[in-house]
Amino acid sequence: MSLVSPIVADIMLWLMYIAVAAAIIVTLVSVVKSVRLRTKADEVVNGVPRTRMAWVVVVAFLLCLVLTFVLGSSEPVKTNGVLFTDAFWLKAADMFIYTSLILIIGCFAGVVLSRFRN
Repeated sequence: MSLVSPIVADIMLWLMYIAVAAAIIVTLVSVVKSVRLRTKADEVVNGVPRTRMAWVVVVAFLLCLVLTFVLGSSEPVKTNGVLFTDAFWLKAADMFIYTSLILIIGCFAGVVLSRFRN
């Protein structure tokens, strides 16, 4: 069995780095733009306090990240014949996987509930 990486592995890694950097930049620009354009008239939308709801979402997301990191497994994993034992990165990988699953399930539940609510 050969453990040599494919020729395009380096290209794919750099494309991934560029995509992550672009996503972070777009997110930061979006947040700054929305904060600058916010007015007092935007505080309550359809009877929902917009600012308070935004803070609840941010705090819940951060709490979800912390909770899934703490509950993530740090059990070593064998990858390409090598045992990977770095507990931080193992927990971080679990954190992103479980948080993504929780968010996807939450979005699906929101769509279903809003569909039957109308």
